[in-house]
Amino acid sequence: MTIEDLRAIPLFATLDEATLADTARRVQICHYRPGQHIIYEDQPAHAIFFVVRGRVRLSRTAPDGREQVLAMVGPGEYFNAVPIFDAGLSPATARAMSQVTCLLLAREDLLALIRKHPDLALAALSDLAGQLRELVTLVEDLAFRSVRARLARLLLAEAAEGTAEVTQQELAERTGTVREIAGRALRRMAEERLVKLERGRVVVLDRVRLAKVAEE
Repeated sequence: MTIEDLRAIPLFATLDEATLADTARRVQICHYRPGQHIIYEDQPAHAIFFVVRGRVRLSRTAPDGREQVLAMVGPGEYFNAVPIFDAGLSPATARAMSQVTCLLLAREDLLALIRKHPDLALAALSDLAGQLRELVTLVEDLAFRSVRARLARLLLAEAAEGTAEVTQQELAERTGTVREIAGRALRRMAEERLVKLERGRVVVLDRVRLAKVAEE
């Protein structure tokens, strides 16, 4: 692991070379296959994970088996930070959605780095604040927006290039509903020429009108 590899991760991008060199000596590289669980919710946490390649789904599972997707984590992002700082259990299950490569930094190593390099602590606090804002937005969406509006917001966020590479099942899980309801809402959007449904993806046809649906 080189200093330049670490600079590609936003959390480390502004840190000085001494901090990066010290971090590079401590990280481990881990690989996960599609579908493999990386960590489980409510289990002891021993490390923080930085995604280098692939996508990781973070979720919570209800007693009846229903899942709520909390986030999809991609290259440059990290997960499992909270229990590293509060010494609690992992708040979410992390599962690889593709071939995934992560940098693993053990709890004791991260805490040692923070004590030695205060700028790393400030960078982590800033990033965690951003994640908290995203969770507040998720709670707001689930509490106050319809399934149709939540789907529209998610599609706009995912379809940066005009196409969202997501299945209807994934859309349902990430918007807090079931596949049947999500499917009906998507078919209505397709009938209105807002989107086009294809196998394993959704093509956004009219971002302006879809943005209005997202605010309904």
